[in-house]
Amino acid sequence: MSKVTDKEKNVKQDTSPVLQDTPLMTMFREYSKFLVDRNDKYERIYKTSRDITVRSKRIIFSLHRLPGMENEEREKVLTSAASDLQDIEKTLMKYIAQELVDEEPYQYVYAYSGGLQEYIEALSFYHYLTTDAIISHDEVQKRLTFGDAEDDVVVPLNVLVQPKEYILGIADLTGELMRFCIKCVSTGEFEVCYGICDVLKKMNAGFLSLGYIHLRELHHKITVFRSSLHKVEEACYSLQLRKSEVPAEMLGDVFALYDTNEQNQDYI
Repeated sequence: MSKVTDKEKNVKQDTSPVLQDTPLMTMFREYSKFLVDRNDKYERIYKTSRDITVRSKRIIFSLHRLPGMENEEREKVLTSAASDLQDIEKTLMKYIAQELVDEEPYQYVYAYSGGLQEYIEALSFYHYLTTDAIISHDEVQKRLTFGDAEDDVVVPLNVLVQPKEYILGIADLTGELMRFCIKCVSTGEFEVCYGICDVLKKMNAGFLSLGYIHLRELHHKITVFRSSLHKVEEACYSLQLRKSEVPAEMLGDVFALYDTNEQNQDYI
């Protein structure tokens, strides 16, 4: 092994403190801390987004129990879903909004995009079941805008809802409406099926008005949406032809075949 000379030792001892105190090293330490803090914040937002996804899926799952329920039970499920949505907004979504204070939200949008889309899907599903209408982008943004009073000054907090995230969330809603429609067939709620079919046709016209968009995720979801629309149209067409011949409880077995792929989806 080669021995380190006294001269080399002195060089190392002399240069080490000098390097630590140079403006360049100070700048790099500041950059390092900035990047670590930003990465930690990104991870916190991402974990919160996953919690939003889990809770939103549970709301969707509970709303699919509505077909065939009595009015009293139905109201309990809807009330519970409304309470869960508000809790998501006041806790998880507000936490993300607080993390984004004094930050450029576009830098963190992908950290909470998945949870936001799932939340929009759950919210729009609940909104449709209670109003027979599709919730607007402005209404979603309003629900995710908060305010804290500090010294009589309202400090706005909000989670940025980009049009893209809203459209992707609404695109996911179409699959839930299709599943809800098929289930309503077996419970004899035929008018609900016709209403869903009309809404999906209007949504299809809206998606067509977007034209060709270079966004792979949206292209995939629109493809799935059109498949869902086709299944609902087939169900309503067959229902109109056969409802006078086949009992409602038997029609459910027939139309369940239309939902073979979607029924394999896991809800948490």
